[in-house]
Amino acid sequence: MLRRALSDLRSQQPPAERVLFVLLSAAFAVTAALQFFLADAMSVWWPIVLAAALTVAALLCLYVALRDTGD
Repeated sequence: MLRRALSDLRSQQPPAERVLFVLLSAAFAVTAALQFFLADAMSVWWPIVLAAALTVAALLCLYVALRDTGD
């Protein structure tokens, strides 16, 4: 019986999935920018923490979308 290795299954990322990760990254980035603006306008600390977390999420989604899958 022929079976594919788990690493082979993970390396096949469909183009639609890449587009969705790029769109998700853009949504996180826009939301992070709005949170930074909110933090500046309100002079409170908690939107900065949220914006930093959203920035990390945006970068992670962009990394997943653009990484080389070894095809």
